[in-house]
Amino acid sequence: MFIKTSSVSLAGRTQNISACGVLFDTDTDMSVGANIEFTISIPADVIGTPTDVLVSGAGRVVRCAAEEGRRAVAAVIDEYRFERG
Repeated sequence: MFIKTSSVSLAGRTQNISACGVLFDTDTDMSVGANIEFTISIPADVIGTPTDVLVSGAGRVVRCAAEEGRRAVAAVIDEYRFERG
């Protein structure tokens, strides 16, 4: 997962995703209310497609907490789209 805010671009690891939100972890603290853009690669074997699927979108951070030496960040998804390869 790649995340971009108004001040930084960073990598993260997706823990959970739904149509309404995403939970990911990263090494960077993020402010609640921060606007983010994201790109997530969903592996083909997870969703039963011939190739990985890219999902891009935008949202807002609603929670950021320390978890096992990293930051667990929850964001509401305001919009998303599937990218074609």
